[in-house]
Amino acid sequence: MTRYPPIEDLVPHAPPALAVEALVDAGDDHAHTRLVVRDGGLLVEHGRVDTVVALEWMAQTVAACLGHAAFLGGISVRVGMVVACRQLTLLRPWLAVGERCDVRVRRLRGTDDISHFEGEVRDAQGEVVATATMTLVHTERPPQ
Repeated sequence: MTRYPPIEDLVPHAPPALAVEALVDAGDDHAHTRLVVRDGGLLVEHGRVDTVVALEWMAQTVAACLGHAAFLGGISVRVGMVVACRQLTLLRPWLAVGERCDVRVRRLRGTDDISHFEGEVRDAQGEVVATATMTLVHTERPPQ
């Protein structure tokens, strides 16, 4: 049994848009999720996905971080979006179906409505695949 709620309860997405599969660790200002690149997954074509999709994985991990905080506070999760990406570094052109990735984010600063996070994606061997510094707004409640 995991100590965290199902990722579907924390991130306001549904498959195939929901790429992150599990919340591995979370705190007030950080989160760690895990995923496996799968056929039929978000933007997977011809057995692989371009690493630019890692930005979305980092954004979903931010959503998991904020969703976990909302869960602990007894409030509903909010819809958010990346509004700026000051830095995005892609160290591989693509990831193959079947590859496992660990996604970690850390809040640099923020308010209830806007946050600045840095994130990274690592492959199963621990090699960095992508990094980013993002600004996200998270003010809307998801539709019922």
